[in-house]
Amino acid sequence: MLDRGGISTKKQIITLSVWDIKKYTNLSINDILFVKNIVSNSVCPNVVTGSILKSENSCGHTHVSTGCNVIDGVLKGGFRRGTLTEIYGESGCGKTQLSLQVALNNWRDGCLFICTEDLFPVKRFEELKRALPTFDSDIDYGKNVFVEHITEASELLACIRLRLPKLLVKHKLSIVIIDSIAAPFRCESTNYIKRAEELREIAIILTEIAQKHNLAILCINQVTASFDESNTLLPSLGLAWSNMISTRIMIKKTMTVIDKKNQHNCYMRELLVMFAPDLSNMVTEFVITSRGIQPINFSK
Repeated sequence: MLDRGGISTKKQIITLSVWDIKKYTNLSINDILFVKNIVSNSVCPNVVTGSILKSENSCGHTHVSTGCNVIDGVLKGGFRRGTLTEIYGESGCGKTQLSLQVALNNWRDGCLFICTEDLFPVKRFEELKRALPTFDSDIDYGKNVFVEHITEASELLACIRLRLPKLLVKHKLSIVIIDSIAAPFRCESTNYIKRAEELREIAIILTEIAQKHNLAILCINQVTASFDESNTLLPSLGLAWSNMISTRIMIKKTMTVIDKKNQHNCYMRELLVMFAPDLSNMVTEFVITSRGIQPINFSK
């Protein structure tokens, strides 16, 4: 009866009034209400209450560690599973260093590292691996770290639509890292409407995967200059992307030298929580050494 009346989609059943459907199909009001109720229940998302979230948090495995105690302290355990986290900052501030350390410290639980700018820094990964306190030369620390190289936005969409779900069928992952999310979209010929649609689709798919498989999503973002007189740096991709993420973190390089005796000056970095649903706007400091990201009072 519905098909004969030209009503064939869930959207039509929900949005059309009872009287419109009755006019097109000649169904009774009770039957129309019954159909509307069934369709509404089928498309309605699952309700998540505060009690459910609290019980899930008490079960553990809610965060993915960064491998640095001071950063984990600010983030209350690391990057939250089931959500999309963005880290942004200017070039050379330590975004990729933190990403590598996260991948290495979670190698047992699995990690997908998607490179969109440069090749995966294998030499640095090996250096960090040998600096692990529990390093064992007989262990293959890269066996559960999967690397993908992508340069185009269409390739990134294909990866998370098709290849990532297939990978999750065979292997368990704790985190997906994209370094960086901005690179495939930052070109002069970009159609901004199309870009916003693609970014929204990417964010929705990643969030659904994160919640379904209980993993964290970490997206590295570039920066762009502000047009006002403040000379501040803003994360790339605009509001279309900002509205889709759960947590935003900024890393900033300072000119404060921590270790003057070192041949290569060790500049202090700052990690700032810009916004998050469960975190306050805190700041912590760290340095980057040959052993990776370390707190200020690290021991050599």
